[in-house]
Amino acid sequence: MRSLRQENIMKHSNIILLSLSLFTIASCSGGFGTMDRVMSSWHGASLDEAIMQWGPPNQEQTIAGKKYYRWFYTKSAPMPMNTYGTANQFGNTTFVQMQTTGGGLMVGNCTRTLQVDDKNIISATHWEGNNCPFADVLEYSNWERRKN
Repeated sequence: MRSLRQENIMKHSNIILLSLSLFTIASCSGGFGTMDRVMSSWHGASLDEAIMQWGPPNQEQTIAGKKYYRWFYTKSAPMPMNTYGTANQFGNTTFVQMQTTGGGLMVGNCTRTLQVDDKNIISATHWEGNNCPFADVLEYSNWERRKN
């Protein structure tokens, strides 16, 4: 038998877990188009423009004569923990069983890759990860190319 407090905690934990699940699904499923739009906004821009807005890349790589620049973004968030239990009384003895679910740390990553031509103009883009934005909010609001 659960107390009212335990029921409220369970409901709030379920809402938080559902919200985080939807965030992860949205991020992995193409971000409802946001990340595709963000990356395509850079086609035709100069690499210098991207560096001015995003900062220096974390990695530079040349493959088959083509240059790639990558920016890595990692964010961690603690997951909610929920402990609930039952108590049964037999005579003068009470037996309590407790169970804890959730907790731990969720780590999200997003990698942005820009390919440039021989004039350092962005010719192709790619992104991948479980923490790419599905909306232009918070720290992600600076990812789309600012056009003057």
